[in-house]
This record gives sequence, structure tokens and C-alpha cells, in this order.
Amino acid sequence: MSEFWTYGAGVVGNCCTHGAYVARALAEHPRISLVAGYEADSKRGPELAEAMGHDLAADYDAVIDDPQVEIVGIATDPSDKAEMVERACARGKDVWINKPLCESLDSARRIVRAVAHSGVKLVHDIPMVKGLSIYAKFRQEVAAGEYGRPISYAHNFGMTFGFDFDIGATWPERFDPPAISGGGEMTNMGCYAIDYLATLFGLPEAVQAKRADFWEPYRQAHLENFGQIVCDYGDFFALLSVGKQQLGAPRQGTNVLTAVFPHHTFLFDPYNDTLRINGAPHEVAEYLGDFRPESSLNQLLRCIETGAEPEDNAQVSAQGVELLMAAYHSVSNGGQAVALPLEDGANPLVTT
Repeated sequence: MSEFWTYGAGVVGNCCTHGAYVARALAEHPRISLVAGYEADSKRGPELAEAMGHDLAADYDAVIDDPQVEIVGIATDPSDKAEMVERACARGKDVWINKPLCESLDSARRIVRAVAHSGVKLVHDIPMVKGLSIYAKFRQEVAAGEYGRPISYAHNFGMTFGFDFDIGATWPERFDPPAISGGGEMTNMGCYAIDYLATLFGLPEAVQAKRADFWEPYRQAHLENFGQIVCDYGDFFALLSVGKQQLGAPRQGTNVLTAVFPHHTFLFDPYNDTLRINGAPHEVAEYLGDFRPESSLNQLLRCIETGAEPEDNAQVSAQGVELLMAAYHSVSNGGQAVALPLEDGANPLVTT
């Protein structure tokens, strides 16, 4: 197709303000025309309408069924995402789905099946790690086998807030029960680090996890604001420390990754423009050279037009959900190791 071809797009959902982000990203893309959007929640709907610049559609089906909509951006509650993907796939619409992918492994498997049976393209938009230039290039190098297998891997990823930040008023959806949200911050923030790890190395052989609720709103909701996940890959361990916490000023978010290979060591700290290779400081710009990451939205357009399979497809994303669910199984069993792959697709945090 011509580079001037324009696609019509629609947005379904605005969970945790993500739909407004999706709408703005679609509207700002030079090759996309934002056609329609809908959010059922009366508190989040006006925000989505403002981001779109026009009134909302009558309902979700009105967006997906709109003949002008060729790409569906999905940012609903995690528990609704599998159904939205199935609706889009049934109508032959390609999918740009914002994080987290969904609330359970059962739902992730539904998404994989729907995409496989329909032949549409789906790209998972989860940019806060893999979308950064330094991590995108490292991912490419690992995929090419430049360093071999690691002997150690650790990623500390999360957001920090002042002690006066009212998180419940800002993101009330974060405190929905796991049947809707999927879980606490191991789901919400953890999905970034989990997805990146699964992208690099696939599923581990086993997972152990601990979680903590030292921020009062999370404790009251019986959800975690912080978690640790140890992934056993057989020949190395990977440790993920993920979540949200309150800190005094000055403060910033954390996104520090260390990866040790037999003949290479890396320390990445993109928020501080810091890179150490083999223990020595390196200029990030020098490491990147002329490398420029492809955005998830451009990845989707490229794959629609060439027929290529997206790198951030449903199968890869479902592995991240499986790893997360294994972590919750471990948490529910006192931190015991849980072997992968999982047979049970239910979310272990959801009680009947």
C-alpha cells in the first residue's frame, strides 16, 4: 500500500485513562483518522470524548461495526478485552490493544484463538519498557543471539508518588477486584517488565513470587502495590521487582535493568540516561547510533500492509500473562515454585 494510505480507527474503553492516551495517539498519527469511540463508564466517558474531539458513539458495537473503522484500539477493563478482541476479529478489524492484555490466562487464550482464526493483525501496545530506544535495541541484539544466554538478570520497574497523592481518586479502577482488573500492581506495572522478559527469553521453567501491600489503599482492597517475581530459566534466574510506592522528594520512577552474560555485562538506567557495559560508563547515544525503535502503532500498520507477523503479537503477549498468573499461583501458595506451562487458565486471585 501507499505510504499515504489512511486508516480509519475507533477506540473502545478508557480504563485508567488509557483510552484517552490511545485516542490521542491514533488522532496524532499522520496515517490514521480517528472515527469513533465509546466508554460505558460515565466517569471516564467524557475524558475519552475530550481526547477524541467529538461525541462518543452509542455503544461498543457501534464503534466496532462502523464501516469506516479498520483498526480497533482497545483500552477497556482487562476483563472485557478478550470479548472486544473477539468482536473485532469477527468483523475483520485489526487490533491495537493497550496494556495489560487481559485479566486471566483463559482470556489470553481466547485472544490468541480469535486472532488465529480470523487472520487479523493484533499488536500489544505496552511501551514503557520495550518502547524505549535503549531497551528496543537490546531486545534486537538478544534476539540476534549476540550475547548468548544470560547468567543473571534483574529488572526493577515501577512508579513513585508523593505521600499526598490520592491514587484512589486518580485511578479508581486500580482497586477493582481481580475478576475485573486481573490483580494489583503485579498486573498493572508488572506487566511491562514481565512482557519484556518473556519477549527476550520466553517462558521460564518455574516461577516463585512474593507480594506486599504497604500502601494503605491497596491493603484495604486486598491487592498488592509491590511484588517480586523469581523466574527459573534452568540455566539462570531472572528477578523482577515491580510496583508502585510512596517516596519523599526528590523522586522519580524506576526502570533499572542489569543483565549479565558470560562475556558481557549491562546496566541500563534510561531514566537517568545511564548505561554501563562491562562495568564502564558508555554514552547512550553512542550505543544507539542510528537505531530508532518502531512504535507499536507503526508495527501494526507495517504488518497489515506486508502480511508479516507482528513481533508483539497475541502469542508473545499471552506468555506474559501466563508468567503473571504463575506468579499469582505462587503468591496464593505461600511463595512455592509453580511449574510452567500452566494447565489451569483461571486467575488464582479470583475466588467464587
